[in-house]
Amino acid sequence: MAKSMTKKIANDVEETLEDVAHALKKAAESATTETEDAIAKAAKAVTRAAEQLAAVAKPRAKALADRAVTEVKEHPIATAAAAITAAAALISLLAATRRKED
Repeated sequence: MAKSMTKKIANDVEETLEDVAHALKKAAESATTETEDAIAKAAKAVTRAAEQLAAVAKPRAKALADRAVTEVKEHPIATAAAAITAAAALISLLAATRRKED
């Protein structure tokens, strides 16, 4: 589970970077040389920042997932109770929202 979550986060970051790069490229097509240089520098900075974020987030996400698994194994009844409570809260929230809409 930790690997799939980490991969999803990395894929989301990668897709976002691709969207940013596409938007910057589109903007650069109608820009002056100075603007193109600024856009290129910004794109590189965003890429570096995303790579740094991914490098930091990956081990943290894995550690959090591992910790969650450990907690669930150590306290299965409390985990089940928390899940049921969260589900009940969501159901109540949905019911209240529907009542407001009617």
